[in-house]
Amino acid sequence: MKKLTIFCSLAIAATFAAFSASAQTVTRNVSGYTGIECNGPFNVKVKIDGTETLKLDVDADVANDIKTEVDGGVLKINLKNSWWKHRNIKRGNIYVTAKQLSYLGNGGSGNTVLEGTITGNDAKVALSGSGNLQAAVKAQNLELALSGSGGINVSGSANDTEARISGSGEINAKRVTTQNLAARISGSGSVNITANKTVSASISGSGGVDYSGSARVTETHVSGSGRVNKVD
Repeated sequence: MKKLTIFCSLAIAATFAAFSASAQTVTRNVSGYTGIECNGPFNVKVKIDGTETLKLDVDADVANDIKTEVDGGVLKINLKNSWWKHRNIKRGNIYVTAKQLSYLGNGGSGNTVLEGTITGNDAKVALSGSGNLQAAVKAQNLELALSGSGGINVSGSANDTEARISGSGEINAKRVTTQNLAARISGSGSVNITANKTVSASISGSGGVDYSGSARVTETHVSGSGRVNKVD
């Protein structure tokens, strides 16, 4: 029994050591940004709370391959090497705080969730790849840009909104109220939004614009089976 107890204790210790070696938490000093852009297979949680911090909770062999820098007021988080090297990441969590944000971007297969609201005269939410991005906005001019098969889920308000989609992705902006919408879609993607003054759309392919609210459609250019629909 004593030998069995010792064996089990050693096994547990070895398992814990292996787990500890496989995961690493790293804090990096960052400052001076009003935009965040992350590319890679990461789960990113962003919180606007008046501070500027960055924490990586990732596989140990991944931490050193993550490059973080502030360039032009944007905190950029990227893999130094090809994503193929780290295609089997088991732990890839990134936590960022910001004083304020006017831009949030996500690229690759990862997901980004924002706690707080993107504000400013000009605000931008961008997604490239198969991931997902969730955010709230309050701005005069709002730009929503999506390339790929991913999805943007956004809420809030804007005076003028420009929505651009290339690919099969979806911009779910049902909870965004805008006065004017200008949409450009190439492919089978779609956007859904609430507009109260005007809607204009240019669609190439089978994509669609669905809008609710009291807006009138002022201009449409459709090449293919695309649609512009008013929904309740």
